[in-house]
Amino acid sequence: MFKIHNPATIAPPTGRYQHGIVVQPNARWLYISGQVGNLPDGSIAVGIAAQADAVWANLKAILADAGMGFEDLVKITVLLTDARFTQASRDARDRALGAASPPTSTLMVVTALASPDFLIEIEAIAAKV
Repeated sequence: MFKIHNPATIAPPTGRYQHGIVVQPNARWLYISGQVGNLPDGSIAVGIAAQADAVWANLKAILADAGMGFEDLVKITVLLTDARFTQASRDARDRALGAASPPTSTLMVVTALASPDFLIEIEAIAAKV
């Protein structure tokens, strides 16, 4: 169980994220490397929407392999190569998370990722008590 912190003394989150989350002691932590729009066959999904969906599918598979789910996400860091991709990224996140409580989140726009074909990358931290 997590304790969410969105204090009334600061502006509320401007999107679907939390300002802070406290994880209970003795939790099992999972640190997930940045995931890109690679499909299971190794090919790269075409376009930002498809890549964003692929990233969330990869995150889901890694979480499941660790006996976790999106409800266990504590922090995500989203990297986009173009600010115009923000809405597509948010739409994919909302589809993936569904009713799950959103994690803390940072979004950065960068000039490039490891390959010029990658448009989005998300790294994540999860915890399960």
